[in-house]
Amino acid sequence: MQEDLHRELRAAVIGTVILDVLFWTGSLFVTGFSTAFLTGLFLGSIGSLSNLFLLRRSILNAVYHGKTRDFKGYLIRMLIASAVIAAGLISEQVNAVACVMPFLYPKIIFGILSFRTDK
Repeated sequence: MQEDLHRELRAAVIGTVILDVLFWTGSLFVTGFSTAFLTGLFLGSIGSLSNLFLLRRSILNAVYHGKTRDFKGYLIRMLIASAVIAAGLISEQVNAVACVMPFLYPKIIFGILSFRTDK
């Protein structure tokens, strides 16, 4: 169980880096070079990966320690996501769309991984 979660977290990190590069190069063609877009992708990616890491920890606590409810972990994950999105909305140095996009990456990454045959 722990190795599976670790493998999925590693795939999420690699997929996040790949998707960040793809979206950044796409943004170069649409809007040109923007440090706000890079900053937004960086903050969003850190927030998204932190969210996945904390979710992994909650799952392991539920499996190995019998904690069926981890409301504190859920609140921390929502606080991180809210802070990242708020930073994108409030600050002019951070692109709001670029902050939100990495939170959608796990759906793309794990959707692609679900088509693999060697589960």
